[in-house]
This record gives sequence, structure tokens and C-alpha cells, in this order.
Amino acid sequence: MKKLIFTLLFLSSIVATQAQTYNLFDAADVDENGWIWFDTQAKIDKYIGQADNDNYKIDPNGKLIQMVGADFGDYEDSSVSATVVGAGTDAEIGGPGAKTGAILTAPSSASMQTNGGGIVLRLPSLSSLSLFLSSENTVYVRLLGTTDIDLSFSDYTIVSAKYSSIFGPLFRGGQKEWTGMETLDSNNEPYFKLASDGPIYAYLQSLTKTPIMIHGMKVMTSTPTSGVEDVAGAQAMISFEAGQLSLSQDATAIVFDLTGQQVFATSASSTNLSTLNKGIYVVKAQSGAKTQMKKIVVQ
Repeated sequence: MKKLIFTLLFLSSIVATQAQTYNLFDAADVDENGWIWFDTQAKIDKYIGQADNDNYKIDPNGKLIQMVGADFGDYEDSSVSATVVGAGTDAEIGGPGAKTGAILTAPSSASMQTNGGGIVLRLPSLSSLSLFLSSENTVYVRLLGTTDIDLSFSDYTIVSAKYSSIFGPLFRGGQKEWTGMETLDSNNEPYFKLASDGPIYAYLQSLTKTPIMIHGMKVMTSTPTSGVEDVAGAQAMISFEAGQLSLSQDATAIVFDLTGQQVFATSASSTNLSTLNKGIYVVKAQSGAKTQMKKIVVQ
């Protein structure tokens, strides 16, 4: 019996360590470490838009990243620019290490007031979430979330308010690479963390009286995704058998590993992929406006 229990635990640990994760964003839009930076208008147009701020809720047909306006008076919208210059490590705009391009969150009415703007992420699932931020001033924020796409932002569950008070701001000006966001919680009911195997909507709200600059993010999911929605009704463009990738006549394809990194690209009608390392890959084929994705196993 002890041997059986040990074997089961060992097998469980193997499964856990081999859990698959996928970058939310297309491999062509992220750096070698999987981060997307908002430094080109093309990436902004592809991934970032406004939430349904009139009804103060997510737009179910909107972009993956949606900007939320402030929630007081004649609310101010959050904005995004590929040319805005952020704060450097010295908390000065344009200072050492300053990054160009950012989402600018609409400020709150005063520090630590829960009425500032922010961003909400429309996610198919979430394995890990990291942001790169900068600011001239002390930054206060809170994380909220829900699994109900129809819920008003004001009714989202507070996932974490750890960085919302004078005793514990997120950072005191300069730059911040914020990782492990999916593990935070405030023990609120209904209780959950942002990490999820199903659709979830993660809302970062600013409690800071000046804009926070969100320069980039790294979002890993447990669901294969191209970063944008696949076109419905696409005819089969991909087939894979015995290591041979076949495409319809007018299709091109990109092959990604499970970290979202591009490892191969082709427009040939037939290509042998047996030279790739053994493992699981995702093939994204495109023909005109049509897109198709397929998971393959190279043995």
C-alpha cells in the first residue's frame, strides 16, 4: 500500500510539473522572455481598447485589454500611447531606464480613493500575470476579479487590497516589475484568486491621484490562444501526421512552443517537423482573413 501511495504521489508531481501554459499574445508581439510592450501602434490597435465605460462593465466583444475610466464626477478615461515616456528608476520622467509606450490609468480623486481608472483583462484562463509599471509618485492599487462577464466593475470581488494603503503601497515611485499577481488574495467572499482554468476577468484599479503607466505585461494561460479570436468557420487548413505538416494551397503557418515562442514558419504545402524537439506545439495557419489553430505532438 505504501508503495502504491508513493507511486501515485510521484505521478501526480510529474503531471503538475508538466502543466502546459501558453502566452496570451502572439509570439511575434512578445520579446524573448514572453513580455509584450506597448511601444507600437500596431500592438495597441490589436490588443487594447476601451471597456464599456458608459455601463461601467467589460465589453464582451472588445479587446483582450480594456481601459476603464475613473468612477467619479465627469469621469476621465484611461488612455494609451506608443510614444509616451515613462518614469525612470529615479522616479523622474525620462530618467534612467525609462520605457516608451504605455497605458495611462485615469487617476483617482485622491490617494487611496477607490475611484480611479485602470485596466480589465478578458482572459480565457490564467496561469500567471505580471505587469511592468512606472510612476513619478507613490502607487496605490487594488486587484478585483469575476467570472461573470455581465457584472458591473463596482460589483467585482476584491481579490487583493494589499497595496491600497499608506502602510503598503505597491511602490514609491520609479519602476516596478510586478509578478505573481495570480497568487494574491484578500480572503473575501466569494473567495478566489485570479489563477483560473476557465474564463476570468481581472481588473487592476488605480487608487493613485496621478496616472500609472503600464508599459507591458506577461500573461500566461492554460488555454492555447493566438492573442486574438480565431475566425469562425475557417476551412481546415492544417493536417499533421507522422511528423509531416500539410497546409492548404494558399495558407502560411507559424509553429509555437508551449511558452508562446515561435520556433518555425512555413508556406510550403508539406513540411517535415521531425527535426523539432519532441513535445507539444501549436500551429497557427492563416489564409487571407481566415485563421486556424491546431495542437500537434512531435514524437
